[in-house]
Amino acid sequence: MYRDYEGNAPIQFYEYDNRIEIQNPGGLYGKVSPDNFPNISDYRNPFILEAMKVLGYVNRFSRGVYRVHKELKENGNAQASFDFSLITAFRVVESVSQKYFEEGFGVETLKKQPITTQEKILAAIHSKPEITQKELAQFIGITLNGIKCHIKNMTKLGIIKHEGSTKSGKWIIVK
Repeated sequence: MYRDYEGNAPIQFYEYDNRIEIQNPGGLYGKVSPDNFPNISDYRNPFILEAMKVLGYVNRFSRGVYRVHKELKENGNAQASFDFSLITAFRVVESVSQKYFEEGFGVETLKKQPITTQEKILAAIHSKPEITQKELAQFIGITLNGIKCHIKNMTKLGIIKHEGSTKSGKWIIVK
């Protein structure tokens, strides 16, 4: 919603062992500068922004960075860093938390512990509540239809529930 649509450059996501970087075409816009970011807002695409708010992808205007910082802190991560030096792009860098390495959110963790598919789903949801069903299928190594079946059963049993929209919601472990 903040990108510059003057060109056709894509939004780029880079995943490294210790961080994730996101580059968005277009630098800071309007009255926003490195000195007053994120306390000042200006909207390059107000119609897109309004549509995203109506569709539930955005909670409130001018709250995204604060919300991200809060959720990163709760997850044990450092605050995201913002790189304004690219002129034609805006880069956000988020370091992987130590908690990620300690608790392990990888296939190696699952190989150490023989657990059921539902326990694997719960472990993945615990580590990453916003995980998608497609990501769960890849992570656990079963088909998307298999994940959907397990999710349906676990939801019916009241083990888990999903809050929010399909794209920006998160899973909650009930019991």
